[in-house]
Amino acid sequence: MDDNGIKRGLRTGFSPIKYLFNIFFGIIGLLLVTFIILIPVSMIWVENPLVSYFYNKVTDPLINTGFGNFVKKGISTLSIPFSEKKQVELLESYSWKTSIDENSKKQDLGVKITSFKASNDKLETRRFNVVEAIAEGYASSTDPTEIKFLCLTEDDEKEGEVANKNNILQISGNRKEYFALKCIYSKDLFEIDANDATDSKKIKIRASYEFLTEGYVPIYFVQESVLNQLTEENSKSNYNIFKSNDIQDENLNEEEGTVSSVYTKGPIKLILRSISTQPYTEEGPFGPGSDYTLDIKIDDVQEWTGNLEEIKDLLIYIPDEISINSENFEYSREENNFNIYSAKSSLINSLNNICKSKKDSLIEEDCWRSGVITTSMEFSINNAPEELSKTFIRTKLNYIFNDEKQDTITFLSTV
Repeated sequence: MDDNGIKRGLRTGFSPIKYLFNIFFGIIGLLLVTFIILIPVSMIWVENPLVSYFYNKVTDPLINTGFGNFVKKGISTLSIPFSEKKQVELLESYSWKTSIDENSKKQDLGVKITSFKASNDKLETRRFNVVEAIAEGYASSTDPTEIKFLCLTEDDEKEGEVANKNNILQISGNRKEYFALKCIYSKDLFEIDANDATDSKKIKIRASYEFLTEGYVPIYFVQESVLNQLTEENSKSNYNIFKSNDIQDENLNEEEGTVSSVYTKGPIKLILRSISTQPYTEEGPFGPGSDYTLDIKIDDVQEWTGNLEEIKDLLIYIPDEISINSENFEYSREENNFNIYSAKSSLINSLNNICKSKKDSLIEEDCWRSGVITTSMEFSINNAPEELSKTFIRTKLNYIFNDEKQDTITFLSTV
């Protein structure tokens, strides 16, 4: 080709180099389109040998080149949620969290007696036979619950009767149910001084029920050497591993490296906390061999009336990435990718005794509402990864709680 031919080629926009580039990028584009088509196909029919064969034949040559490395990572990431086994794992892993998050916003979980009033709060001492009172309220629980009602006199030693002779109410889970019942107190339950012009006595209604409060705390962890290297490399820029990874977590304080726990609403708060800042590493807070400490605190909900009667059980759910180091808990079973540890009876007894009254062996309300019922456990991180990762520690506290209301009856002595 002469110079004029070359010039004509340039004028018409033809370039051998540009032509080769167009062919190259055309092939790449075709392969990418093929990937776009085959990725969902492979995820849907991943077990089909014929589809799998052609898929591998098309993708392997590109995967084996340097250009294909990032595509390989993308394909594996996209494929995970679509495999049947992984779908089950993901559903199991996050359904519990969704449930706790939703129930942490509900206000009415538990049992409340909204009113309790005598039919007649002024009675003539010599003429009355019984005292009648009506109690109303509601019950709401995520699980089926049994409520036991007691009609009591002032000193709790004498009981009246529930009018329908059945003081047990069964409620179903995940709904709010209202109740109304009548208490009947016979005359012989009251010690009245007939010589006084007036005498007053209190009557009470108590609703006792078993309840479950669940909670979790986020755990961020990473390899110690990686964290130290990143901190050193970015020492002049006030490096923050949470901000650099664009973590979106409303329970995380990125600046301080602390997290807040989430618990289901109800009669008590179940607070999980640690004095160590996150992320955690395999070397612990004070070097190799040291453990992190998780405090578990039972606290009051000010707007909720009633009293804690008894702590029944405390369960800790630990993921594989964490090892629990505590003599107060023993391994129970595995469930939904968590290892479950149950509090030993010695720990349960200890928690119940913290606020137990010496007079009547009941838990004193003023005591437990001050937040003194606490326990803790030590744990460590296993096989910390090179990239910042997230998991959870979960808890379930099973206990008996009650709500109580009272009214005053005035007895008039008439001639």
